[in-house]
Amino acid sequence: MYKLCSQVLGREAGLLQRIAEAQKKVRDAVVRREWADFDSLLAAIGRIAGELEGLEAERQALFGRLPGFSGLPDGEAGFFRFAASLPPEGQKEMAAKYRELKMAALRIRINNENLLAYVAGIKATMSAFIESAFPDRRGRVYSRSGAVMPQDMRCMVLNRSL
Repeated sequence: MYKLCSQVLGREAGLLQRIAEAQKKVRDAVVRREWADFDSLLAAIGRIAGELEGLEAERQALFGRLPGFSGLPDGEAGFFRFAASLPPEGQKEMAAKYRELKMAALRIRINNENLLAYVAGIKATMSAFIESAFPDRRGRVYSRSGAVMPQDMRCMVLNRSL
């Protein structure tokens, strides 16, 4: 039974690695401002995340069938209780797989937070630049028809060089 659990954890770690690789491509595209394939990159991450959700449900169902694991409020405590019931080589393998899974998830979270901080910095810089370059607008952005647009910097196209 623990071999099956180990396989599921290994497949989850592999999917997280694929997400990390796709996330790196997204970060590189943002930094280089290459928007042509951006939607396809995000869609790829979404597909992998869907696979990961299915695998997570499979893992939870599998661990729920293990003796001494089901009904515990803390899944991590239950996992380590299950791992402690294995022979020594099984304990090492399961602990290593679980640690690999947790580290991959942590790396993804850190990379995502770094990307969000980068985008927030760019947004703040652009807002400050527009406010400095066009003080008469008092930080407002106008549409083609002259209506005041909300100060939402998600999309901006400049048709002039500054």
